Amino acid sequence: MAVWSSVKLNSLSSDFRLDAEHYQPEYLRQEIAMSKLPHVALQEMADVSDGNHLSIAEEFSDAGVRYLRGQDLSDFFISDVDPIFIPERTYGTLSRSHMFPGDVLVGIVGTIGSVGLVTARHGKLTGNCKLAIIRSLKFPPEYLAAYLAAKVGQNEIQRRIRGAVQMGLILPDLRSIPIVLPTDVQRDAIVASIKDAERSRERSHELIVEAENLIADSVGLSSLDLSPSLFYERQFTDLAAASRFGAEYFMPCKQRVLDALSSRAKGLLSAFCEPVREMFDPAVTRRGETVRNFDLSDAHEPVLDDRVVPISGSEVGSTKKRFQAGDIVISRLRSYLKEIALVRTTSSIPSVGSSEFIVLRPHPVGRQRITPETLFIFLRSLPVQTILKWSQDGSQHPRFNEDDLLAIPVPTAVDRVSARVDLLVNRALTERAEAARHLEEAKAQVNRMVLRVGE
Repeated sequence: MAVWSSVKLNSLSSDFRLDAEHYQPEYLRQEIAMSKLPHVALQEMADVSDGNHLSIAEEFSDAGVRYLRGQDLSDFFISDVDPIFIPERTYGTLSRSHMFPGDVLVGIVGTIGSVGLVTARHGKLTGNCKLAIIRSLKFPPEYLAAYLAAKVGQNEIQRRIRGAVQMGLILPDLRSIPIVLPTDVQRDAIVASIKDAERSRERSHELIVEAENLIADSVGLSSLDLSPSLFYERQFTDLAAASRFGAEYFMPCKQRVLDALSSRAKGLLSAFCEPVREMFDPAVTRRGETVRNFDLSDAHEPVLDDRVVPISGSEVGSTKKRFQAGDIVISRLRSYLKEIALVRTTSSIPSVGSSEFIVLRPHPVGRQRITPETLFIFLRSLPVQTILKWSQDGSQHPRFNEDDLLAIPVPTAVDRVSARVDLLVNRALTERAEAARHLEEAKAQVNRMVLRVGE
């Protein structure tokens, strides 16, 4: 539905913005509400800079000092998905863009408006110029991060975006964002909620790692050499049998994992679950039907649940995979991203997702049985990830196929630790839900503090 605003010439913003988006009715209502509260510009309470502008892509590696990009901010936290690193010596030359615990990060290009709070967990950090670095001088950084992540802060960020081809938020505009000054009670409540969210998120991460270590120990392959080989030989009959001619597919370390798992196996993965290939076609969706549509990036988190807002089936842009609660989804694209998740959605609204997902449905009780939680951790384990890494085909968009996944042997030892793994995973998901609840409460407190004025 169309909306419009009438703004007097003498009421234009101080930088003389003429674009209509800057004067959306919601933004103007918020401006009036904030004018009735004590507030200051962000630059009066914090130092604001950005990340590294130098081209250092040739320095990226798998170890060293973590180097952040806009995509590394996820749901208020720094994501551990697909991290990149730079050498310590390079980090030393980038002192202007060093990040420290308590810094607030904001995406200013690409992932504009994403917010993250730096904690001590990641150690030394730096990042690129798609991230703004806000170092709070007068208020707890938790308050500032919650403020910018809340609807109030997001409105101010979105209002200041400029550009045509390359949209972005320039630092002078970011510095001009008004920050409402809370009472001590309001500030302390918001800070407490953010700290609770951090603790719950950290406990969730630790529990998933504990479950992964438990599976790894049970499989007993910790001493196996998983390093790639520079050269090796295979018989032509092996290539013909696999219908594959890429050298990587026959990497010896992959074969060592397969041999070790086979010697301990209770059966192949295909004996424990069924691949689900049911598709959703938006072109033939029923009138009024809604679905929860999940992207591959949603599986960076361990669970797909009802936090994804339902949309009309006709709005889905392409054919999708269908899945339901109790299924496991794993992306066949770029295995190193470990886009693997449990499905915990309610049945009242259908769930669909990218056609790149392979959907696995564990067999019910009475057949070869593996619980969804244990399957989730098993698929994330180093032996399985080694197999998937060297089963991929393609350069720009490497994928593994469903047959290679289903042919992975499942060790008998997994049974012995399954109950403990299930407990750890479910505790991790509970902590994750708690973190989300605390974070939403912090943002809600910010919104109530500002937007209830003038109601």
